[in-house]
Amino acid sequence: MVDIIANMTWKNPIFMLVFFGCLWFLPGLLLTIRNNNIKEKRYKEDQENRISRLYPSEKQSENK
Repeated sequence: MVDIIANMTWKNPIFMLVFFGCLWFLPGLLLTIRNNNIKEKRYKEDQENRISRLYPSEKQSENK
């Protein structure tokens, strides 16, 4: 009985479309999210660095 249900599920075209669609798009989606987070983190670090050069702290100005 379980074998028949598994076989019917595996041969179902809608199931196969969803299954292979997930296999195709899920890694790309995860990589896109990861790359966007890395890019946003770098942008914030660069922004903080640019702001710190415009407004140096007192300790930095004493060392120069």
